[in-house]
Amino acid sequence: MRRLVWVAVGAVGGIYAYRRGSALVADARERGVVLTAQQAAFAAMSTLASARELAGRVNSARMEQSAGPVIKGRAAARVVSERDGR
Repeated sequence: MRRLVWVAVGAVGGIYAYRRGSALVADARERGVVLTAQQAAFAAMSTLASARELAGRVNSARMEQSAGPVIKGRAAARVVSERDGR
């Protein structure tokens, strides 16, 4: 499951990078190389930031799923402990 998630993240990132790269090449033809190089660096940084945010969300969702139930209150804790035989 983890590999599938990372393959999907990589595919989405690759498609996004390809589209941004195509747009940057088109801009390079219209404007000039210096401005486009700065935009390419900015696009790479923003893509990396987006990937980090997505990875953080995936990791946080995975942590929430693996965590046990949240037990609030003394009575609930007693019922759970009696059920588990503690």
